[in-house]
Amino acid sequence: MMQKSRNYYRKVKHVRILKKLKSNREDKQKYRIGVYKSLRNFYAYIFDPWKNKVITSVSTLDKSNGYKGNIVSASSLAPDLYKKMKKLNLENESYIFDRSGYLFHGRVKAFANALRDQGVKF
Repeated sequence: MMQKSRNYYRKVKHVRILKKLKSNREDKQKYRIGVYKSLRNFYAYIFDPWKNKVITSVSTLDKSNGYKGNIVSASSLAPDLYKKMKKLNLENESYIFDRSGYLFHGRVKAFANALRDQGVKF
């Protein structure tokens, strides 16, 4: 019998969270800020609930600084995402922060707090 990985359980948790978000009527009408982290990079995206598409995204792949899988690099993505929000006139919207099954700790928490410091409400 094959042992299930941490990533498998994270995906199961993410599906469970998305079901709860989609069942709430108010949350269906909000844009979703999602994150994904690998060992080397950090990614963030804005998801449109009406079109079921990713509107814009940022990642540490775009940056050209040393090790990109740390807290400092993740928190430095927040201003870049906010600039893209302003370009799309989405800075005054209310959002749902989708942590994708990850714990709200470390890089995920640093990114969320940096985004809140920019003035994004979720």
